[in-house]
Amino acid sequence: MTKVISFANQKGGVGKSTLCIQEAFFLSMKKNKKVLVLDMDGQGNTTSRLAPRNESKDGSYEVILSGTKTAELFTSHKDNVEMMSCPCGVDLIHTPKNDPDLFEMEAMALDQVINSARHLKSLFAKYDFVLIDCPPSLGRKLVAALVMSTHVVCPVKLSGFAVDGVEGLLKTIINVQQVYNPDLNILGIVINDMDRSMNHDKALKVLQDTVPDFLFQNKIMHRSPIDIATTDGIPVWTLRYGHVAAKEIEAVLEEILEKVESNDVK
Repeated sequence: MTKVISFANQKGGVGKSTLCIQEAFFLSMKKNKKVLVLDMDGQGNTTSRLAPRNESKDGSYEVILSGTKTAELFTSHKDNVEMMSCPCGVDLIHTPKNDPDLFEMEAMALDQVINSARHLKSLFAKYDFVLIDCPPSLGRKLVAALVMSTHVVCPVKLSGFAVDGVEGLLKTIINVQQVYNPDLNILGIVINDMDRSMNHDKALKVLQDTVPDFLFQNKIMHRSPIDIATTDGIPVWTLRYGHVAAKEIEAVLEEILEKVESNDVK
């Protein structure tokens, strides 16, 4: 059975795209799995890192887009969904940078938004894993992603506002679980970009006190190689100076798989 994992948080900049991209590399390159990535964030950051590109001598590049774009999945009738093949070995349903069509989906009726699950059901069956980079909101597109998911991971940065939003995020996920998708499994909360400050220690303690059962055992500390690798669209473990960052992020990626497999056993 295909595992469909959403990376979700209503706040931007917490590591959704980073985890989604590195998980795609990890599953495809290290686990030899067939992977499809669905970019549901209107900013198109995941697309810009995974899609083929034309590179210039000065280091700049132009992304080459092809196939079906995510916004088209919300139409009532979509006979054929065409994936893009990416250099890293995964397939992609893409979103152009700051796509106005996808941003407009928030104004659609809920029954129209969840058309995407119907259009993609047979396609998903061809893959071992489908990874969904969700938008930074609790709106229609997040609901659409969760309706078609088997699992959801919530990356969080340890700032006060991010911690305050965790409860609302979990309530949204649980509501979708109860109303639309009883098979949705909450894998938990991944602490990302943590430092050794008192501020972060205090925020972590709040999460440990309020949602202890949802916290991943492994954490990702503040490591510049992770940002560099994600910006360049490469696996962090390919950086010669990124071995510490790679060890931490691979521990989280392995824990995601262990949790998925544990759900399957249940």
